[in-house]
Amino acid sequence: MAIPVMAIFNYIQVCFNVINLNAMIQKLLLICFCVILIACSSNAPVEQVTPAADSAELVIMSELPATVVLKNWEAGDPQLAGTIANLYQAWDSDIPTDMASYLADSTVFDWPNGVRVSTNKETVEAELHKWRNTYSSTTNTPFSLISLHNKDRNQDWVIAWVWNKWQTKDGKKDSMLVCDNWLLKNGKVVYLNSSENRTSKSLSGLLNTAIPVEE
Repeated sequence: MAIPVMAIFNYIQVCFNVINLNAMIQKLLLICFCVILIACSSNAPVEQVTPAADSAELVIMSELPATVVLKNWEAGDPQLAGTIANLYQAWDSDIPTDMASYLADSTVFDWPNGVRVSTNKETVEAELHKWRNTYSSTTNTPFSLISLHNKDRNQDWVIAWVWNKWQTKDGKKDSMLVCDNWLLKNGKVVYLNSSENRTSKSLSGLLNTAIPVEE
């Protein structure tokens, strides 16, 4: 606690005036008292402030339902997001060999229509060619790629939001907002869960105009 030096100084001076000490003696005594008080004040203990950073260690996760089996997440390897971006480019380029290079020896696909398909290194290129051959052209534009690592199961995921536009062989054009959840192991895709969302005209217009076009 700081010592109120000026208040004590004024009080002592009043006392000296009351007892009618000589002016010179008053000044000398007041100087001595001031020196002593300042020395005492400078030696007063300083309160230690605990760094705010320590409070981060006290954060406790909210109680979640038992159904939430994937809850402990952290930022993942950003290189994996680049892998998924390259995979979309390979799909749009319609080169099955390039697409297959991003997949593991065994990969499972859960498609938006409820169909599950599994591929292996013997069947993957033929399967990819069959899927891609449905379209005359496609444009998959990922505008959000989030690389995450799940500590509960030691898994690496990339969550992709993609503006997908295509034209079928018979000339029909359409578009969907796609959310793809990619599971990778050792840098290769082992699982995909994909969902499609039909967008409003306003959102479609925003996605068509707001997403930067590559030069």
